[in-house]
Amino acid sequence: MQLAGLPALSSVSLLDSSCPTQFLNTLGNRLTALHLDRAYRQVQAGTHTPAPAWQATLEHVARCTALQALAIPCVTSEELGTVAPALQQLRRLHLNGPCEDVDGDAVVERLLGLPHLTSLKWDDITKHKLRRSHASSPCRWKELSLPYVNPRQLARLPLHSLTSPVSWRHVALDHRTSVAEVQAAADNVARRCPAGGVWWDTGDNWWGAVAFNRPPDDAEPFAQGAGEGDTPVALLRALRPLLAAPGLARLWVYNLAWDVELVKALGEAVPRTCTALDLTVGAADLPACVQLAQSLPWLDEVCLCALAIPSPHAVTAYAAAATCAAGLLFADGRPRLRRVRVSSCCISLRLGGARQGRWKVKEVQRFTSMSR
Repeated sequence: MQLAGLPALSSVSLLDSSCPTQFLNTLGNRLTALHLDRAYRQVQAGTHTPAPAWQATLEHVARCTALQALAIPCVTSEELGTVAPALQQLRRLHLNGPCEDVDGDAVVERLLGLPHLTSLKWDDITKHKLRRSHASSPCRWKELSLPYVNPRQLARLPLHSLTSPVSWRHVALDHRTSVAEVQAAADNVARRCPAGGVWWDTGDNWWGAVAFNRPPDDAEPFAQGAGEGDTPVALLRALRPLLAAPGLARLWVYNLAWDVELVKALGEAVPRTCTALDLTVGAADLPACVQLAQSLPWLDEVCLCALAIPSPHAVTAYAAAATCAAGLLFADGRPRLRRVRVSSCCISLRLGGARQGRWKVKEVQRFTSMSR
């Protein structure tokens, strides 16, 4: 590896795990920025124990003691402990490893102990176990980005020192999530974070997401959270402050059985800044489709993907109600352009009297523009 012989080299990005990391040993205290792809992290089958190649990589990184910016697929506190000598001057850290069911409290405590860390991006902590709150712990973080998070983590992380909004793009709920946890997450953002929260925008085609994850052995749509009152309707209503955070232009909601009451709760929660909605996996009945068009008349785009819809008339009814409601948006009565995308269904839509679109099972998704 000839990189070690470049005297001005201070930043390295390794995006292919086939590239060896031994040369990091010779860079020592002159490397200030390092990016390791998540493919470098390899563990022994069925465990969290690092494979020999990953353990060696951690030891090579540990010798880079002048790092100020680091992206690394560390997941456990033990892995961070191995590279601790490289973290003492660190200001920016990106944990880009996969999500695993590990001791999140130990990881957070190690991160809070880094003397100069001010910017943290943590790709996925949805399975990290945070059994106690760190919301009031002493903290130096100024920036915190959580692309994938669940309310439990968002409620228990320290946000009080941030000078930029805490950001997220995918909020995951599961059968262990309670309304109280969702409310605590919203409260932590609203009351403890000086700059509040924001949906993280990654580009023009970015979608914010709320995923209702069912237990692994359950084939039905999400039906119940942690307690008796933690229904999808109650959870959606509790999510309203997080959904109202700036930046939500397109929303994807996964794995719910949509009825009129649930659609009504969605209409109350989704802000008018959100102009595109994707309902994926689950079910929807005819009244729910009509209610969807009436509850969110400002939508430009609706995607109905992999939903069990008992009748194609449900989507036809949505189209009619949507184009009718759209006319209310303009003083001259001109309806706003609509797009409906349907996949994994067999549905016929009659548009404007003459135009038709047809979707068949497993056919490629396609868009159809609709106007009254």
